[in-house]
Amino acid sequence: MRKIVLVWLGLLSLVFGAQKLEKLVVAGPFSSISHPLLHIVESGALRDVAEKVEFKLWQNPDELRALLLKKEVHFVALPTNVAANLYNKKEPIRLLNVPIWGILEIVSRDANLKRIEDFKGKEIIVPFRADMPDIVLQALIKQAGLDVKKDFHLKYVPNPPDAMQMLILRRADNVLLAEPATSMAMRKTGSFPVSLIAPELHRSLNLQSEWGRLYHTVPKIPQAGMSVVGEMDAHIVKRFNEEYAKALAWYQSHPKEAGEMVEKALKSFKAEAISDSIAHTQFDLQSAQQSREALERFFEVLMQIEPKLIGSKIPDEGFYYR
Repeated sequence: MRKIVLVWLGLLSLVFGAQKLEKLVVAGPFSSISHPLLHIVESGALRDVAEKVEFKLWQNPDELRALLLKKEVHFVALPTNVAANLYNKKEPIRLLNVPIWGILEIVSRDANLKRIEDFKGKEIIVPFRADMPDIVLQALIKQAGLDVKKDFHLKYVPNPPDAMQMLILRRADNVLLAEPATSMAMRKTGSFPVSLIAPELHRSLNLQSEWGRLYHTVPKIPQAGMSVVGEMDAHIVKRFNEEYAKALAWYQSHPKEAGEMVEKALKSFKAEAISDSIAHTQFDLQSAQQSREALERFFEVLMQIEPKLIGSKIPDEGFYYR
């Protein structure tokens, strides 16, 4: 019976022109944008277009470039500026959608620090120089009329876990973090829920809210998206987009199960912290075309800070998958 079904599916594919892959590879970092991909893999949601779906973790730009160079990936989650940079460097990559519009906060021991101006003269620990958190912070400082070098003490560390540990071990008072690292820090120090009388740490500055205040716009930033790599069958792209939307909806509505799934798959964050982080992440799944205006405004800001962050020019219309 199974053999008959497979033959029938194969005939359908020939009739309708749909390509079925032996293996579909999706890749992403530890952060929230990758978590729905794990659900796609676990649930077998794309079995109609691929015999097997595999998730590959990339932890730094070198690993990401290696995946692209080896042509080992079909869809990849990454910061929007990195996608633009790769596209402008002639990599075969196009932006498919933008689901993440807010994951950045400065966590502080001082509950009175509410605006970027309040951090003037203070040390802020920042993971990954020239990565998304750093460039958003620098843009806000500049827009507030302050000087990054003269008015702030930005101390860079190699990665978010290092930044989080400095906060937990009391070697830092103000740290810029992205979810789910923020929720992990709050859990480890007992600074949750917000009803606690004296939490040790505070979600002091929401960078998205500051973006809205200082740029006089909506408090959201198109920070991370899914991209298509190389030439893909349009039907497969459509099916991936559909299942990513379903997986994201499941992720948001099942925080407990989602936390358990991510801890089991990635082992870097505790399930409870993942569950906490979902409520503190701005999700808004928009297509690349729907996001284009917001992305171009964001890229214009980055061009003023450091053009190399996006490959020294605003991507043309070919960047946005249709």
